[in-house]
Amino acid sequence: MSLWQHPRWMAGLCTVAVLVCAAAPAVFLTAVDTAALGHSAAVEDAYQAPTPQGSDYYILRQLTARQQQSSAVVDFPAEEKETPLALKMYIGAQNGLESMMNGYQYKETVDAAFQMLADCGAIAPEWAAWATDWQENEYFENYTGQTYDLGVPYYATDSLGFVTLKRFAQEQGALYTVFSLTMDSRTGVVTQVWVSAPRQEETTPSAPDEADLRAFAKQAGLENLGDWAVPEQTPYAHALYSANGEALITATVSPYEYSGWNNGTTITSDRWFLSLSLQPCTAEELPTIVS
Repeated sequence: MSLWQHPRWMAGLCTVAVLVCAAAPAVFLTAVDTAALGHSAAVEDAYQAPTPQGSDYYILRQLTARQQQSSAVVDFPAEEKETPLALKMYIGAQNGLESMMNGYQYKETVDAAFQMLADCGAIAPEWAAWATDWQENEYFENYTGQTYDLGVPYYATDSLGFVTLKRFAQEQGALYTVFSLTMDSRTGVVTQVWVSAPRQEETTPSAPDEADLRAFAKQAGLENLGDWAVPEQTPYAHALYSANGEALITATVSPYEYSGWNNGTTITSDRWFLSLSLQPCTAEELPTIVS
């Protein structure tokens, strides 16, 4: 029988041949997969997700560069120089009123920054309120007769783009620091905060706890380091450390005695301060208490 004389049969056989050829790769691959799945094989190293590091984060790279470039001698506010944690609580406000720029245009920026810190839980609301209790129509006159408006912040910048903003006030005519706030100008991340409580504050103000420090890490975009924990055997009352990021967050609330001068008269007052700081710190640099 000639297939050419039966076109329907011929068409059917051609269709079957095409289907067999099309199915052959799938059948082969299925057989290979079945054979592979049926036999286990050991591998040298299982896949692991990369561990985040400090160098992955812009703000930590900037802080490390700043630490390397800054001088060993740090100019703290005078009221903090005698505290035992001064060497590790770097505020970054290296300029006095006379050498800083009038930052009237940054008043809202300061208000927003402290409100953000309070809203996210990094600091207690009273610290934000004390810092931003601007005194309108208050001026300070230095010995040369230069007058400074104390109702605005003053600022200084460094070569890496960090901006330090400060507010000053007077205690019986003697100048003192109300707050010092250091921010990264490109991202708005707050890296350091120092606030003085009012003189009349007699009870111990709120100190940041572990949750507050985690909120401070979060506002800096560092929560994904994933290993923030309270370091053991360190002199810090409140601290978090990340070995992955080699970063340390410290906080302290402590009393201090403000001492200033006005026309040859020593002015003193008892106050409290809050210090909160993010800084690079390797495991070897992390201070420990020797028992």
